[in-house]
Amino acid sequence: MATVLVVDDVAANRELMSMLLGYRGHEVIEASDGADALALAQSRHPDVVVSDVLMPGIDGLEMVHRLRSAPDERAAHAPVIFYTANYLEPETRPIAEACGVSQVVLRSADPRELLDAVDVALRNGPVEITPRPADEFATVHARAINAKLVEKVRALRHTERRFEAMAASSPVGIVLLDAGGYATYVNPRLSEITAMTADRLLERGWLACLEPVTHAEAVEAVRAGAADAVEHRYRNRFVRDDGDARWLRVHLRPIRDAEADLAGAVVMVDDVTDLVTAEEWAAREMRQRQEEARRRDAERLDSLRRMAGGMAHDFNNLLGAMLGFVTLAIEQITEEVEAGRLAPAAGSTLLEDLGQVTKGGERATKLTEQLLAFGRREISKPVLVDVDTFLADAAGALATAAGPGIKLDLRPGDAPPVLIDPRLLERLLHNLVHNARDAMPDGGTITVTTARAGDATTISVADDGRGMPAEVQARAFEPFFSTKVGSRTAGLGLATAHGVVTQAGGELTLTSSPGVGTTVLISLPAAAGSVTGAPAGTGDVPAPAAPPGRGPRTVLLVDDERDLREVTARFIARAGYHVLTAADGHEALKVAEHHPEPIHCLVTDVMMPGMDGRQLAHRFLSDRPETKVVFISGYAEALIDDDGRSLEPGRTILAKPFSSAELTAALASVLAA
Repeated sequence: MATVLVVDDVAANRELMSMLLGYRGHEVIEASDGADALALAQSRHPDVVVSDVLMPGIDGLEMVHRLRSAPDERAAHAPVIFYTANYLEPETRPIAEACGVSQVVLRSADPRELLDAVDVALRNGPVEITPRPADEFATVHARAINAKLVEKVRALRHTERRFEAMAASSPVGIVLLDAGGYATYVNPRLSEITAMTADRLLERGWLACLEPVTHAEAVEAVRAGAADAVEHRYRNRFVRDDGDARWLRVHLRPIRDAEADLAGAVVMVDDVTDLVTAEEWAAREMRQRQEEARRRDAERLDSLRRMAGGMAHDFNNLLGAMLGFVTLAIEQITEEVEAGRLAPAAGSTLLEDLGQVTKGGERATKLTEQLLAFGRREISKPVLVDVDTFLADAAGALATAAGPGIKLDLRPGDAPPVLIDPRLLERLLHNLVHNARDAMPDGGTITVTTARAGDATTISVADDGRGMPAEVQARAFEPFFSTKVGSRTAGLGLATAHGVVTQAGGELTLTSSPGVGTTVLISLPAAAGSVTGAPAGTGDVPAPAAPPGRGPRTVLLVDDERDLREVTARFIARAGYHVLTAADGHEALKVAEHHPEPIHCLVTDVMMPGMDGRQLAHRFLSDRPETKVVFISGYAEALIDDDGRSLEPGRTILAKPFSSAELTAALASVLAA
């Protein structure tokens, strides 16, 4: 193993040579300049010296000359190899050979050439050289250095011309900064972009390309810099002196010299006004497409709502007549059994069969309620409701809806009261909890949270179930759409929820991801005022045994559905009232005209051809203001505005299908008022 002295002013070059020679098993000592090399050569007596030629201070040639003149014989005769990136000029080669330079190896050559040169030098051993006189060496050395300086100056001028050509033709503005953040050069393109002269952009003038709030940050980035010279990026609006507003993208990257000392920074400024304009145009187009998509979705849902409302209206009339006649049949059979005119066994069988018909009708009634809720035309009686208190009171029912294996986590958040029908709010939460439960067949947690959000109250129902893909989310609010294959669901849960929320003037949004879960956010307008309980008339109302005993009462019944009109008239007559009937509004006015006696109550359907029930009531009351009014409807569009509010506040509204007891109770209530 030999000792090799490596001499080079560049640390990376020394490291590379040390690694190469180390692989051959040589011991490597390093020197960063000629002076250090001379000292090490005389103290360590290396077997071979590998040196660069061009170095600051004592260069390679002078280092070899001094080494050969050293009083230390062993150091003076050490073989020397020049390892350089440049060919020696003809003037330097004779003196290099005269000084005993064993070989010149170019850095561009195969690294094995250096290793082979070291092996040759070791085999040949110390060199025998007679040093040249100092004046002769000085002449040759000066000639060599001057030749190299001329070569470097020419190369530098060539590089400068290339840089100037590149900078002048650059499509982006270029700024060169010193270590203090001062601009020492700006290219013509930056002046074109900013409409500022180069003199104005030099020094700290280049900062005009940045927002004032980022000036200190940019200068500090140049001064301090990161160890890895991280690029800083800015994008801001710039107004030129001529008033033209431009968008600039600025990239600032600190630069370092070979020894990793901060040397300044390069700033590149690009005019991206056209790009920003295109992005803004694309964003507008995207918003327009999104708005058009929302409008189409809203139109589609509105069409579906109208269809659902129409179906519910017709279905309610059929149900009302069917359930009414079944009720009459049950009452008649009961009377026949009690009078002994029908055998109890036969009567019991008939009553059981009719009971099954009644159950089917009640299930169908629930379906029409959902359709009406989706269509935002369900008869609503909104009151002020404290959402947090309501949620606490409904905890038991919601836990039952969640079912076993599901944890229900209620988190009230001091939400302000809202104006909504409590019955519809309860159904809304029940549907959402039921849907969340179905999304978690293996169990999980349903979290119901209330909060205040500006002028709104929010209710969030979140689950950690299977979630929905995008194509399912797009159809989630459609009626009769369901992913529950083989289930008996009508697919009206979310559709009903959406209808209830929008009828109350709020918004309902759904976010979901497969495998993450689903969150339904309800936003309702906050209402001011004291909170009341459930509205009168909700729930089960017991029917009175007979009308008030103040003489006979006359009721005018108006309905365009013959079967429903007939069964309703029989309900009213069985309750002890005198009944007049009419098939539409015009006929009702004629009946009233030919009936000189008082008509105590007008019971009218709302949706009728020609004159609707609301118009009839107004015309009727103009002649008979003392008459009470009960509206009956399965689709109260004429009684509800777009926000679901009643257009006839204070009036009694009875939803179809209704029972005999509900109708009798409504009549007793208005006539007793």
